[in-house]
Amino acid sequence: MTPLYDSLVFEEAPERHPGRHEVVNATLERGGERIPVVVKKVPLDLRQRLSTPKAVRSFATARALLARSLATPEPLAAEIVGDESWYVARRLEGAAQIRVWFLHRDDPRRPGPPLPFSFEEVVVALGRLGRRMHDAGVFFRDFTDGNVLVTGEAGTLQLWLVDLNRARVGKAPVPPLSRYRDLARPGLNRLEDINLLLSSYFLPDLPPARAVRAVRWLRRRIVLWDDFKAFARPWRR
Repeated sequence: MTPLYDSLVFEEAPERHPGRHEVVNATLERGGERIPVVVKKVPLDLRQRLSTPKAVRSFATARALLARSLATPEPLAAEIVGDESWYVARRLEGAAQIRVWFLHRDDPRRPGPPLPFSFEEVVVALGRLGRRMHDAGVFFRDFTDGNVLVTGEAGTLQLWLVDLNRARVGKAPVPPLSRYRDLARPGLNRLEDINLLLSSYFLPDLPPARAVRAVRWLRRRIVLWDDFKAFARPWRR
């Protein structure tokens, strides 16, 4: 796989972004241009060696999202380096994970959001993003609050999708059950917060009762599974 750049220079002590795999800051140099980027490094397991590496899937998915007017950081390169696949995307300066709002909502003692948007504003924006995503044929499969970034100033809220390798992109709108599975992923556990998400998703209609029941049931399963994983694999916390 040929790199789509002249060089990639990592910072001396690169900032490591949250996530299970290594995601660090670097500068990409291409045709005299210096572009701030993030590089996600994923170890190549047997499945990736026999099929498509995650970096390549992320690169293709990012292009598909942009073609559907869904915001994701600009994909710049995907390559194999030793025993890892590297996905390189333009860095979003000043971006925050949407989970900052959700964690502060659950526990006000946690640090507040670094951007001037209310909890309600980001949840409504998330619901609208989910609807556009699903109507465009994108089943994200990992629509968690760690995989949605927030940027902007007052009145210009923008959400960005990241960590794309699990997403599936089709030509037809996503079917209902897959929609509910995505909508249960964000860390919203209060009934009123789930209702706010679904109300913005189904606008101008009211959320169907079956959708509310399905998302609440799926959310409970996700929470139980996450609690089990945290107990069984404490090193991943």
